[in-house]
Amino acid sequence: MTSPHRRFHPVLAVAAGVLLFLTAPASPQGEQPKKGSKQIAITFDELPVERSFGEVDRDAITYLLLDALKAHEVKATGFVVGERIEGGFDLLGKWLNDGHRLGNLTLTGQDYNLVEPKQFISDISMGAEALEPMLKGFGQKKRYFRFPFLHYGDTETKRQAVDDYIDAQGYVVCPATVLPEDYLYNLNLIKLGKKPDSAKYDQLMNTYINHVLDELERVEALAIDLVGRPVRQILLLRANRLNAVYLDEMLGALEETGYRFVTLDEALKDGVYAEPEAYYGLKGLGYLDMIDQSEPDLMPAE
Repeated sequence: MTSPHRRFHPVLAVAAGVLLFLTAPASPQGEQPKKGSKQIAITFDELPVERSFGEVDRDAITYLLLDALKAHEVKATGFVVGERIEGGFDLLGKWLNDGHRLGNLTLTGQDYNLVEPKQFISDISMGAEALEPMLKGFGQKKRYFRFPFLHYGDTETKRQAVDDYIDAQGYVVCPATVLPEDYLYNLNLIKLGKKPDSAKYDQLMNTYINHVLDELERVEALAIDLVGRPVRQILLLRANRLNAVYLDEMLGALEETGYRFVTLDEALKDGVYAEPEAYYGLKGLGYLDMIDQSEPDLMPAE
């Protein structure tokens, strides 16, 4: 249930290419925390653009995402599915030109829980090869990797096999802490059609942004339980139509809730990401939840 003090006022929508709508800044009600008192990094999976059941305008989605990030002075990190580049180097170049970082999600974005280590390692390697010319061309030094679906391997043996490979390659492994179900909300947006009713459009926006804020509130409380302090959060979003049209509103809501945007590198300096975990469940979880749901008997020895 949406918290009343964080409910957003509906606003009039404006046409924005084939995506059709941009919206005015949302205005949460109630007294707000001091701006910048909390920190969060913004990341995107499935670049250049998430595949969808509906029509996808990759140029428009990229433009709107980058425009919102620029408006809020956010430097994000995006994770690329190699086989989806499909001539989209120009789109990825726009991310790099704006000062964002790019990393890999393997060539196919396949689920490690469904394949053996040798096949998955090959997928990592080919995904890196697909993106490497662009990273070299733009002079990006670090190589970032995120496990698709945040599935790190459902057994100790599988995890260790890939961990050894990743360590040898020098990749920065990038977890996340905040995992909104944006793919479900994106389907709801698609169902509204190309020219959605403005009231339904605004209602979906309000519901989605409050869903993100509710999830943030939950993991903030979890951080206090686990390590006794606030941590630098990492938000995982998908590069889809939903986030393209609502990102400006979401970033504004995060600012009004007291968040300051940091880079992924800054977030990963938080000591919480060095905390050990031993989670081997089939569901992809944020890092704090992985620590919380770790199997005690499998925790690494200190």
